[in-house]
Amino acid sequence: MLKQKSFILLLVFTLVSGQFGCGGNSLFGGGQSEGGNAPTARRASHYEPGFNLFKPEQDIELGRRSAEEIVRQAPLLRDAAVVNYVQQLGAKLAARAGGFRFPYQFNVVASREINAFALPGGFIFVNAGAIAAAKNEGELAGVIAHEIVHVALRHGTNQASKAYIAKAGIGIISSVLGGGENADINSVINTVGGTGANMLFLKFGRTAETQADLEGARIMAEAGYDPRDMAAFFQTLQQRAGQRTPEFLSDHPDPGNRIAAINRELPSLPVSSNPIRNTNEFQSAQARLGGRNASAVQSSKDVARTGPREPEEIKGNRPPAPSTNLRSFQSPDGSFALQIPDNWDALQADEANYIFAPKGAYGETQQGVVVTHGIFAGTVAAQSSDLEMANNQFIRSQIEANPDFRVARQPQQIDFGGRAGYATVVAGLSTVTGTMEVDVIYTTASSDGRLFYVVTMAPEAEIESYENAFRQTLGSIRLAR
Repeated sequence: MLKQKSFILLLVFTLVSGQFGCGGNSLFGGGQSEGGNAPTARRASHYEPGFNLFKPEQDIELGRRSAEEIVRQAPLLRDAAVVNYVQQLGAKLAARAGGFRFPYQFNVVASREINAFALPGGFIFVNAGAIAAAKNEGELAGVIAHEIVHVALRHGTNQASKAYIAKAGIGIISSVLGGGENADINSVINTVGGTGANMLFLKFGRTAETQADLEGARIMAEAGYDPRDMAAFFQTLQQRAGQRTPEFLSDHPDPGNRIAAINRELPSLPVSSNPIRNTNEFQSAQARLGGRNASAVQSSKDVARTGPREPEEIKGNRPPAPSTNLRSFQSPDGSFALQIPDNWDALQADEANYIFAPKGAYGETQQGVVVTHGIFAGTVAAQSSDLEMANNQFIRSQIEANPDFRVARQPQQIDFGGRAGYATVVAGLSTVTGTMEVDVIYTTASSDGRLFYVVTMAPEAEIESYENAFRQTLGSIRLAR
């Protein structure tokens, strides 16, 4: 049975408890980044947290609520090796953070955008795009250390507190603090904008960014990294900003010349004469996101190959564009026929399922064949005599086999070669190409009562180049009567 993956930029994710927490804790379970039964105070940082109506424990509750909202909107990467690597690196850096002992937890967002963000209480998210963009582990450590400081200095709840006072009036301070009580979370959040208050936790002013840069540099140095790698990452982003400003820079405003400020801080920091710049773990994680090693390939779409042809290895560059000239293909059992670009190969997965793809877009692993661009087609046993139910069960089986992917557009009724059919869009991050991939699954009933399906797939950034080929192939399909 083929396992399919799909792609799109924003998907709704259902949280799986226990999978995303640092050190084995669940994402919202409140575990500590270091040993101990309860959060405690740690050494002071160079900066003191600003005005705040909240207790640190309330930061954790606010962060948990916001993180729940985030995972409903953004897909989390489920590559355990990459996630575990980021969690271990994050825990190493968080151990050097000053202030309250928050239960830091680190998660990877399955997005190619270069970004990272922190929520109150220690919930930190790093985009896969930021990992891929870093030139070495030092640069990635700089990104994570920067976000840790936003948590340690409580920048998110500081902003929420200021926004609350601005709306409720200065007189509220005496009623909130006069009796030694802290602000009620629901009251504050409702006053500053309900669920929209999340934006207060995701964008900071220049003062907060300066503190995150310089205190992050201290954390890096104490963890064995060179803070200049943080500056190098900012420089890389600035160089990329010609055509489109990277999301990290738009969310983290430049407080001035941040690179020069980091360099000025160096003499006061315990920078190692032989700092950590790269590790095998970083290279492995980056390779998995870029599709440069076999283990990443094994986690993508794979099909048990029984056909006689040896598949080509997936190349590091894009496969050739689909030819406008077509050639005919008919399944050996005569159940269907179609036309495909004449520069595509036809591979038989088993007696009823086939792969059509260009050279460089498919390859062999120990588990079968992986495909990044092309078409799957064939028949499977229908789980119901009702086409809608059979389609939904088929879609569900594909999502269960590929947990990184989600339905991006619900099934739509279509005319499939003169028959009733359905089209469903599914999407997710391909661990082979390191980019978002979009698949469209088409189904209809075959003459023998089975479910005939076609799946078109291509990276989201290349869909336009494949649309005509997909349209021509779909239009050419003929099913046995």
